[in-house]
Amino acid sequence: MEAYGASGAGAVDAAQATSSADKRSLSRGLFVFATYGFLYVATLIDAVAPYPVPVNILAGIANGVCIAMLFIVAHDCGHGAFVPGRRWNLWLGRLSFVPVVHSISLWSLAHNRNHHGRTNLKGVDPVWTPMSPADYAAASPARRWLERLYRSAFGPVVYYYYDIWLKLMLVPVSAQARAQWRKHLPDTIFALTGFAATLAAIVWIGTHLAPDRPVWLVFLLGWIIPFSVWIYLAGITVYLNHTHPELPWFDKESEWSAYGANVLGTMHVKMPIDIFPLYTDVMAHPAHHTNVGIPVYALPEAQAELKSRFGSDIKSYTLSFAEYRRIVSACKLFDFDRTCWTDFDGNPTGPKIALRPSR
Repeated sequence: MEAYGASGAGAVDAAQATSSADKRSLSRGLFVFATYGFLYVATLIDAVAPYPVPVNILAGIANGVCIAMLFIVAHDCGHGAFVPGRRWNLWLGRLSFVPVVHSISLWSLAHNRNHHGRTNLKGVDPVWTPMSPADYAAASPARRWLERLYRSAFGPVVYYYYDIWLKLMLVPVSAQARAQWRKHLPDTIFALTGFAATLAAIVWIGTHLAPDRPVWLVFLLGWIIPFSVWIYLAGITVYLNHTHPELPWFDKESEWSAYGANVLGTMHVKMPIDIFPLYTDVMAHPAHHTNVGIPVYALPEAQAELKSRFGSDIKSYTLSFAEYRRIVSACKLFDFDRTCWTDFDGNPTGPKIALRPSR
């Protein structure tokens, strides 16, 4: 199995603790893909069917959840972890990314190379990087306002839509992607073609099932609501995985370590109710960061192995509205010198965080 590419005895031990066997299964992977693919199509049809609009909205919300589940499938495929075989993973990933509207090659660049290559390292990891108090003080009023929006309870939908999807996942416009734009062009064309086909299918289905409805309402019910739900789920999931008063971020390569970032800097978020097992599985995030070759459906077992070996270094909590409010209130800026989270005035809101293992 592929473990994250970082050195250090702790990193090696953590990867070994979760790599006892290759748990990838073609039959199980195809079953999960087919199940959520079917649910995606079924809820999409319900979202634009001639039901009362409140029923359509509920179906659209369910459709957004199904898109999020397909995103989890595509995420694993991008790591080559969902099923055995490179081609199976590549094409299942591309197909699962169609409703997500992501290019799999751009995803691999931003996620596999940058996020996993240097998790929680400012300037490399592009996801939810916190500003320092000095950064915030030096920022323009508009940029400070945007950061306040991002770090609010409803900020994840704006953050993922703008800073991740449009900037990194659709077309090769980032500096890194532009340097190899020819490599990324085929998957960008595939993603954009899938996007156009999805919108056309939504309008066609909606106008045929409910011909009296205006196209704008079909578009709202069949794409805008579901896509907004999925974008929020994506943004808040990554936020919760790497943002907490007890999780560190780094701004110096010399202080960064694979163990410090992937074990000490990653949170296992437990679900209070296991409504969507695939989502519950993916939130066993430290196990994923110690060994990206583990398929999502095997992460709970790997997480238990990791916890038994490294004890209190493996952080976890059960998600609740109160806990989410506490995290959002505390985690505004990160003071890299004092290694603690602060509010927007630079006042510490959490403990000083150890950057090295406790053992």
